[in-house]
Amino acid sequence: MARSEDGGDKKPLERLGVREIAKRVGVAPMTVSRVLSNPDMVAPATRAKVLEAIEAAGFVPNRLASSMKGNGRIIGTVVPPLINSGIAEQVQGMSDECQQGGYSMLLVQGEFTTEAEESSIRTLLGWRPAGMILQSFVQSEVARQLLVSSGAPVVEISEIKGRQPIDMVVGVSNFETAYAMTMHLAAKGYKRIGFVSTPIHGNDRLQQRRTGYHAALTELGIENHASLEVEVPITAAGGAEALVTLTERHADIDAIFFSSDTLAIGAVQECHRRAWAIPGRIGIAGYGDMDLAAQLYPPLTTVKVNRYEMGRRAVRQLLDRLGGKQKLATITSLGFEIVDRESA
Repeated sequence: MARSEDGGDKKPLERLGVREIAKRVGVAPMTVSRVLSNPDMVAPATRAKVLEAIEAAGFVPNRLASSMKGNGRIIGTVVPPLINSGIAEQVQGMSDECQQGGYSMLLVQGEFTTEAEESSIRTLLGWRPAGMILQSFVQSEVARQLLVSSGAPVVEISEIKGRQPIDMVVGVSNFETAYAMTMHLAAKGYKRIGFVSTPIHGNDRLQQRRTGYHAALTELGIENHASLEVEVPITAAGGAEALVTLTERHADIDAIFFSSDTLAIGAVQECHRRAWAIPGRIGIAGYGDMDLAAQLYPPLTTVKVNRYEMGRRAVRQLLDRLGGKQKLATITSLGFEIVDRESA
């Protein structure tokens, strides 16, 4: 038996269930279940008594059993690796809104392949979530059919164009963001603009950004060479590597647009190591406006997208649908801003 701080025996906590909690409060077991799954259906005074008893007893509800009965309050999401700070901000927004709405968030990490996408979505559906948020348009037709058949509302997040959505969409036009940044750099006098991204295959957001970059060059009458584009891992080292690769290929390159602030920060650091003036030797622009972007030397020119609000809004739309407030599919564009700082 465990010992208490004063040296005496400490009685272990009881393993209480819904029936025991109900007996302590003097209510039916169904009332306790409703407090856990649908608290709005219970009178405030009764709900408060039940929650007090739950806390006093250290009771942990069986969420799996609840979800299997169809009463689960789970929002499921598939996200790419969280090394991307923008994705982390989205997840934080989703988590905060889930908590405020009385839901739990189940996160499954996926990759940009149809096989991984199908596997991740099957895993989520096995938990019978009330709704799902997917980080990009679903590419696999099998996965799309699984989601439609589930009957649960779905929000595809981050991109709003390029594919017919399954249900609801929250995000920005990545085409427009990249087009706007490329035009911004050209308006500042840059003539030879490179583009660096993480691997594009299967990633609809990056595909749209590259297309927006191409469209701007075409409109400007600037010849588009494939050798002005590089794909690297989403790390600062990857950004530094891309800078070296492009400047070795094209001695006249005068600006580089990076699809992530993380990549751009790595390029800025590499410029400092080589004693290259920014923007005197080369202009650097990023994407995301992460916290470090404004504190960098020189401060980073970038595309600002409110990732936190994107995640929060996605959950809010799901909760509105589940609450009967929203019946039709929607496309919600959050907009963006070109933040002009000293790096370009």
